[in-house]
Amino acid sequence: MSLSWSGRDIDAASRFSSVDELRDRMIARRGIVDTERFFAPDFSHLSDPFLFPGMDRAVDRVLHARQTGERVVVFGDYDVDGVSATALLVRFFHEIGVQVSYRLPHRVRDGYGFRAHFLDDLSEKSVKLIITVDCGTRDTDTIATARSRGIDVIVTDHHSVPETLPDALAVLNPRLPDTSYPFPGLSGAGVAFQFLHAVALQIFSHDEIVHILRKYIDLAALGTIADCMDLVGENRVIASLGLSQMRESCHPGLARLVGERLSDGLESDVVGFHIGPRLNAAWRLDDALLALRTLLAREENLDGCLAALEQLNLKRRALTDRYFAVACESVDASEPVLFFVSDDIPHGLTGLVAWRLSEQFRKPACCLRREDGVLIASCRSPEYLDIIGLLSEFSRYFLRFGGHRQAAGFTMDAMYFEEFQKKILAHTRTLFPDAPPVSCISPECILDISHIDAALISMLATFAPYWPGNEKPLFLMENVRLSRIDFLGDGMRHLRFFITDCPQGVEIMAFWWGAWYDRLRATDVVSLVVEVSVSSFRGRRKIQLLVRDIFSA
Repeated sequence: MSLSWSGRDIDAASRFSSVDELRDRMIARRGIVDTERFFAPDFSHLSDPFLFPGMDRAVDRVLHARQTGERVVVFGDYDVDGVSATALLVRFFHEIGVQVSYRLPHRVRDGYGFRAHFLDDLSEKSVKLIITVDCGTRDTDTIATARSRGIDVIVTDHHSVPETLPDALAVLNPRLPDTSYPFPGLSGAGVAFQFLHAVALQIFSHDEIVHILRKYIDLAALGTIADCMDLVGENRVIASLGLSQMRESCHPGLARLVGERLSDGLESDVVGFHIGPRLNAAWRLDDALLALRTLLAREENLDGCLAALEQLNLKRRALTDRYFAVACESVDASEPVLFFVSDDIPHGLTGLVAWRLSEQFRKPACCLRREDGVLIASCRSPEYLDIIGLLSEFSRYFLRFGGHRQAAGFTMDAMYFEEFQKKILAHTRTLFPDAPPVSCISPECILDISHIDAALISMLATFAPYWPGNEKPLFLMENVRLSRIDFLGDGMRHLRFFITDCPQGVEIMAFWWGAWYDRLRATDVVSLVVEVSVSSFRGRRKIQLLVRDIFSA
């Protein structure tokens, strides 16, 4: 945020004469080819789930377990994606008569993934089929042990694929190099949903299929959005249909979490910034089972779950702020990769602190907790760097590692950390010999005050839901004259702008710009980069401009 912003993308922006012209420009800029699928997503736009290699074997095995009454366990990951995927399959299997139960790892006691120590308990309970969700692709040893004990394993996952796949009955992962599945970007919940889809096709009539899919697609959308998957292709179909279904969800826990938040439109922000963090607070500071039980509970059992989640979420926010402040003082901001090592940071907060460091400094960041001679790291990266690709260059140092392009993690022996740190820093300097790329805000075009009206709002709503892969459009407002600036709320952290000739009822909010109050007061004319949105309060809707950047006119 700077008044001296270079405006490198301003020359590419231009004015538009009508809302239709702006719509066409946004379609072209986003590379939208199939406009029907983008603007009117439908269940028919879902891919054939049997394009997953091994899907036929996986479905036949579930139907066999259903017929014979075998016990089935769904083993999920502890984050919202894994919890959503687990709830989705558990609820569906209950509906079709499968004897199903579930397991989730504890973040501290068990760590990530399908660990072998779970097998002792499952063997004693005569479990014959385990289905992993949002994990399993890298759990080769555990799956081999399961098979040796006569337990079949079906892996449903979306994480990066190792050179050697586990010896599972089926590995359903859209990232497999030889897959015929057309969309590689599904979330863990998205893969689980397509597994459900395939099973449903073998049980229900054609007329019943859409009804079944609609019942569960809101859980798939929850995992997709909360895991920050790009909302393009099939993910957009899942998110759009799922957000619509959330308003009338048949899952009481999700319905209560949503409340009235989605009543005014498709808002992925509500899932990403309100619902997701509350569910994630369970594993970050306690046990992911609380989040799962919230999504599985009946209405009469929900009050205690929701109250506990809210308390954990408040604690999570306070602790994250505290450790982030310490991390900002500790990291060497001149280096191309940031490292923050702590002996006492809660395991569940390392990813949040790494993400905030990466956002603050626009560099990849690793937050590591040291305990018992081991370092457990969460890593986050800006879009210009593939963090899992970078870490894979140094996999010889890791006891475990995995993740996505912008989010990854590893565990390593602490004695090798200094050597690893020196080498990854040296390697990253060769990738960016001058300086890491700096993301430049890129407005869609120039926005005149006269264009701020209901027609613009209606057109922009057709591109929702917005999320990574389909970001909210930003607009340049050139040479606006400030008539007044006020602090907004307590703490002098936020500002409200008033500009000359602005339509009545339009609010201009500059969140986190409070420190610029004096400087802006001394500036009569500025240019703004804004996001156009709608705010609702007690049934009243207002057009709201959210300031994303300011620079001298």
